[in-house]
Amino acid sequence: MLGRFFFPYLYISLTGVLISCASKNGVQPDDYLNRARGFIQIQQFQKAKLCVDSVRIKFPKNFDKIREGLNVMREINFAEQKRNVIFCDSMLKVRQNELPAAQKDFLFQKNAEYESIGHYVYKTQRSENNMGKTFLQTKVDEKGNLILTSYYSGSRALNHTSLRVKSDDGAYAESLTVPKDGALNYSFKDSGTSYEIVRFNKKAENGIVNFILSHENKPVTLTLIGDRPKTYNVSANDKRAMKAASELSIILTDINRLLNEIRLSQAKLDYIYQKQEALGTNK
Repeated sequence: MLGRFFFPYLYISLTGVLISCASKNGVQPDDYLNRARGFIQIQQFQKAKLCVDSVRIKFPKNFDKIREGLNVMREINFAEQKRNVIFCDSMLKVRQNELPAAQKDFLFQKNAEYESIGHYVYKTQRSENNMGKTFLQTKVDEKGNLILTSYYSGSRALNHTSLRVKSDDGAYAESLTVPKDGALNYSFKDSGTSYEIVRFNKKAENGIVNFILSHENKPVTLTLIGDRPKTYNVSANDKRAMKAASELSIILTDINRLLNEIRLSQAKLDYIYQKQEALGTNK
């Protein structure tokens, strides 16, 4: 996430930066290194790195200053990772504060015996409360992954493996095909009724969720595609569940990504610190 905000610095012209570092005749390695330290103070780390690189490029035989430049580069990396931690931590607090409100209409379900990760299910879409119904369920796992599940029940088997949604104006979206696997995607019969459960991950749903949400206040038909098709209208309740699940998915995805970025930056900080300590010991 942080890269989206600071990546443009990578495109700064090397020539322009070198001029800003020092462009007068007789410039010395210390001029570049001091300017690099100045850039560290104002958190312009790419400019600081380019100033350090200038020492190696312009003074290839000045090994003392090149070694000093390596120390300055570690200072840059340390400051950069420290800023990353601070930024990610502040964004993490924002997302964590938003989580309770986003979770309020969901129930968390996890069977510890065979599930390593739990799921948030919209309260009105619990499968145990919708037995015998044909509907489209949207749930979110703990990492923020959105899972779309097509439930079908009827007198005749469809053997459906994909979905198509269509609006009144003729626009449509279609999922990828998801074959039966006997575990997550399966069918069975009970007392003469055929039941089918087909799950679609983010890749397999292939834009169905975005299509339905873009037609939140308009009629949308859903066709189950298999040996024989079945078409029905996506209910207002299923649209509400999908919208809430999508919002929860974004928040949980951000939280998990920010936690990973904080862990990665902290590991880099620890490495740089240990490196500094080792160099200090060897002096």
